Amino acid sequence: MKKTFFLIIVIAVLFSCQEKKVTFINLEKHSGEGFFDRGDREGERFIYKSILVENAPHGDKEILDILIKYKNQNLKDAAINKDAYSFTVFLYEKNNSTSYFIENADDPGGLTSQVLQDYYSKNGIGEITIDKCKNDKDWTAKISYFDMQRNLKDTILYNCKNNKR
Repeated sequence: MKKTFFLIIVIAVLFSCQEKKVTFINLEKHSGEGFFDRGDREGERFIYKSILVENAPHGDKEILDILIKYKNQNLKDAAINKDAYSFTVFLYEKNNSTSYFIENADDPGGLTSQVLQDYYSKNGIGEITIDKCKNDKDWTAKISYFDMQRNLKDTILYNCKNNKR
């Protein structure tokens, strides 16, 4: 009896120690495009996507690594629309609250208002922004992410020549 109990405990510990695979879930109802209506980029087109990250890591380096991995795997130059000035991906931790948006669009009215952007400060992991450079041939990419203390940190992956956007 003691051996069986011990074996069950060991198996439970081993299963709990297994690293879970990080997966990305595209939120179709929270992705789209539009046009800037003010500022230097007025009239320019932008594209945005929202993604849930299942089994997201919690360490600063690990978070930055998964954001870079997502960018490298999903945001190739061919995937970025050449007619758009800006392409932004917002990434959220998948949990009971944010899972609502897998099947549902924002519901801003009434007592049970549900708006995905309202969860960004608490459940946001970060964002990837890719902007067109002024020379219209190159792109600049910046990753912003929340560290363990929920401070927003920036990492520039590549920049425009002469630092112009």
